[in-house]
Amino acid sequence: MSHRRSIVASAFLLVGLGALVAFAWQQEGWKTPPAVEHALEGRDNCMMCHKAGVMEAVPDAPANHADWPNDICLMCHAKDAAVQTTAPSAITHPIEGRDNCWMCHKPGAMEPVPDAPANHEGRDNKYCTLCHAPAS
Repeated sequence: MSHRRSIVASAFLLVGLGALVAFAWQQEGWKTPPAVEHALEGRDNCMMCHKAGVMEAVPDAPANHADWPNDICLMCHAKDAAVQTTAPSAITHPIEGRDNCWMCHKPGAMEPVPDAPANHEGRDNKYCTLCHAPAS
């Protein structure tokens, strides 16, 4: 019986810890983007349905998403996207005059600068600050 209680207590602890982490993200202004809940097969243009005013029952994409290609949508909205489970790191340096993140963050480019994760390869610099907040 005590083994079962330990398992139940551990489960509650994990759920509580997850809730605290999620709460902390929201307190810092980070909100997890909604994950795609429908099948993607055969749907190659998110804006066909999510463009403002197109389909009443479908959530509209924010205005600043209007010209983004689908692969950018899935960077955040895929169920297995990193932002669904992990808050992005903040940019700890000023970004003025630094318009090429890859110059320093390309894997192996500049020690001790942190390398961008492998799943960021090929992403355009203009998307970095969508997730990573610049230093104030």
